[in-house]
Amino acid sequence: MTYQLEVRDTHRSVRDTTDALSSPLQIPAASPGTATAAEQALPRTITPSHWIPLAAALLSFVMIAWVVVNLASGWVGFATFVPNGLRGGMEAAISLARLFAALVLVLIVADGVGARLRWLAAGFVVLGLGQFAFGYIEPILVEETSLDQALYEMILVRALAAALFVIGLVSREPPRFTVRSAVGVALVTAACVVGYVALSRWGLVPPLVMIGSLDEAARRGIAPMTWLTGWHWAVAAVPFGLAVVAGVGSLWRYRRGEIGGWVPLGIILLAGSELHDSLWPSAYGNSALLNTADVLRLTMAAVIVAGGALELKRLAAERARLLASERERARRLEELTRLKADFTAMVAHELGYPLSAIRRLTELLARDGVNPELRNRTLASILRETDALDTLVADVQAMATVERDDFRVDPHPIPVSSLVEIAVAHSEAHPEGRAPLGVSLDGLAGDELVLADRERIGQVLRNLLCNAARYSPPESPIELRVAAAYGGRVRVEVSDHGPGIHPDDLERIFDKFARGRNGHAGSAAGVGLGLYLARRIVRAHGSDITVQSSPGAGSTFAFELTGVAGT
Repeated sequence: MTYQLEVRDTHRSVRDTTDALSSPLQIPAASPGTATAAEQALPRTITPSHWIPLAAALLSFVMIAWVVVNLASGWVGFATFVPNGLRGGMEAAISLARLFAALVLVLIVADGVGARLRWLAAGFVVLGLGQFAFGYIEPILVEETSLDQALYEMILVRALAAALFVIGLVSREPPRFTVRSAVGVALVTAACVVGYVALSRWGLVPPLVMIGSLDEAARRGIAPMTWLTGWHWAVAAVPFGLAVVAGVGSLWRYRRGEIGGWVPLGIILLAGSELHDSLWPSAYGNSALLNTADVLRLTMAAVIVAGGALELKRLAAERARLLASERERARRLEELTRLKADFTAMVAHELGYPLSAIRRLTELLARDGVNPELRNRTLASILRETDALDTLVADVQAMATVERDDFRVDPHPIPVSSLVEIAVAHSEAHPEGRAPLGVSLDGLAGDELVLADRERIGQVLRNLLCNAARYSPPESPIELRVAAAYGGRVRVEVSDHGPGIHPDDLERIFDKFARGRNGHAGSAAGVGLGLYLARRIVRAHGSDITVQSSPGAGSTFAFELTGVAGT
């Protein structure tokens, strides 16, 4: 009855240790509401640089200085004439650049930042589509548009876009930009257009300018202060003020690593264009006059294209790293599944024979009339089988220990003779069927000290001696040789006269669950953990196990330990 309880406890220990094997590689599934695996693998933030705030400050200074210089020089530097079609091409390029920026922002995936970037993308879409709608489609459908109407349209588009930028960049937690949000922006735009049309029919729309053509004002050199109305200053202040707020918010978000540096630079250029536009306005469809606001918008488009291209390159690199990480994760999971299956099969096989033998032997003991000599032999056999179970459980538990991240050895100075005592004690404790052990100390007296964890190195020696005995013919000698090595180190060798190891298996035998193909590999006990554990322990001592072997010539396993000076 006692033996049956021991076997049951052993089986439970093996099962518990088997469950523990998968813990280092378990990957929990994402719970609802958390970031996906793709989002978790991507970098959360962008590392900010001090150059972006400096560049933004320099841009702001240059744009404000240009305003001051031109105000002092009679307003002559705000606008100039360009060849026909040049301004139209610039407006098309600017519109395409804004739509490209929107596409880049939509592609960015970052937990907690995605909702913010969607509002920025919506703002760029409004700027791009507004340019196409009022600058290209409206002139085709409407024969003539007044200057006031063109200015109102441009201010409306810029104000809506700036408002979207403010929501995305300034809000602590911006709401998600959904289809309902897009419909809301479209309805606001439509309501403003319908309201303008209705008020203009009743003559209630206040004029923004007192001239009919911007080209004529530029040709005659008339200063804008003389033909801009107070309503213009009031209306133009809306997109300018929103752009300034968005610019400050973009710098703050950049410092927090939530957006790329190209976004605040583009928003600062947008705010500068709004400032210059308030002093010399531009309108959709003007193909001859180019003012500084147009130049700033073109510069903004160039910054957006360059920054968006770099951002896409960065995203592509992150996606490549993510794909590689996912492939590695899949490979590890596949390897884990295979190892668990192999481990289960091996342990079941190794447990099966001892348990079956113990059951048969116990049934034999339960019979009446068993003579004392047979009973003693049966009890000895049961003890050997339980020893095999104990060894199996010890190997599995040792493997779980050495694979922990916090696995450490505790080396202390111990005499070389202590290593010999461990080997001799192991050989004497398992004499049945074991080969004789020969011990030699080459150039050592035995009292020399080495730096080692006695318990762990003892485990290494026991594993090497067990392997040597397991794969050697009966009564074939096993040799333990301890010798001085280069640099004050001590070399420990275990040699046998077994069938040797195939050259292709010399490295593989140190893998988990690996077993050689020569000799009695098909019938020898064990699950292929001894050499794996030994190498892990020796490497923790700053050394490694080497093997020299060839088929039919036996094998020699060796490792070195650091000697303690002064011994």
